[in-house]
Amino acid sequence: MGLMRKVLAGAGAILAMAVMATPSFAAGGADLSMPVLGVGHLPSWVFAGFDYFVLTLLGFASIAGIALIIDAMMHTRESKIAPPETTEHLRSLISGRQFKELMDFTSTDQTFISQSLYAAIRRAHLKYPAMREAMENSLSEQTANIFRRLEPMNVIGNIGPLLGLLGTVLGMIMAFYAMMDKGGAPKPEDLAGGIGAALWHTFFGLFVAIPCLVVYGLYRTKADKIVTKSAVIAEELLEGLRPESSSDDGAKKKVKSSSSSSSRESSPTPVPQPQAASEE
Repeated sequence: MGLMRKVLAGAGAILAMAVMATPSFAAGGADLSMPVLGVGHLPSWVFAGFDYFVLTLLGFASIAGIALIIDAMMHTRESKIAPPETTEHLRSLISGRQFKELMDFTSTDQTFISQSLYAAIRRAHLKYPAMREAMENSLSEQTANIFRRLEPMNVIGNIGPLLGLLGTVLGMIMAFYAMMDKGGAPKPEDLAGGIGAALWHTFFGLFVAIPCLVVYGLYRTKADKIVTKSAVIAEELLEGLRPESSSDDGAKKKVKSSSSSSSRESSPTPVPQPQAASEE
């Protein structure tokens, strides 16, 4: 419901801008007394309005793309996601069995491995399998958040050429209307405006899309490598939190079962004894 309100508010703002811009286009020399579409002509301010509208969308897309590229460069790094010094500090706390300090540190630290360990430590009262499950859920959630932060670049990279195509179609319409105004025999300069607008829109659409798609591909791969490496380290650290009693019990059961089976195999089979001869 909130998204629908935002979309309606944006559409209303665009419509209001178009209505307010109509007098300015008319004051600039547009002939508003010309027939509308279907008779043979369109007012020039209609083409100008659509032209500025598409260019405005491309301008917003380019600004958003630059902001997202800078954000990816700043945050999609190992020093931000899983700093090596944080990993070493966690390793020292676990090896020193300082569980209270480990709990306090992971509850405040917002890095990838710390948050994964914190999710596991909170389930410590439910034993090791529950801890491992909580860590896996945290790893999946954090990985999705990292990839979700990069996804808008992919969206802009796909929308940019479509906006450029919209402007290209608009420019071709302008060229054909100019041809119609000249009775089907226009001069090159009569078509140059529409064709130039079509090419400029195509250029701006590709100019917005190409950098976003390139940066998205590079940082998507980089984020995948960092997340995979961090997940392996987090699971390794979790193994250091495994209760010793459970492992000892498992080892004892394994030794006991192996010893019982070996004793059964090594026990000699009973040898049948000869029967005593009956006295005559």
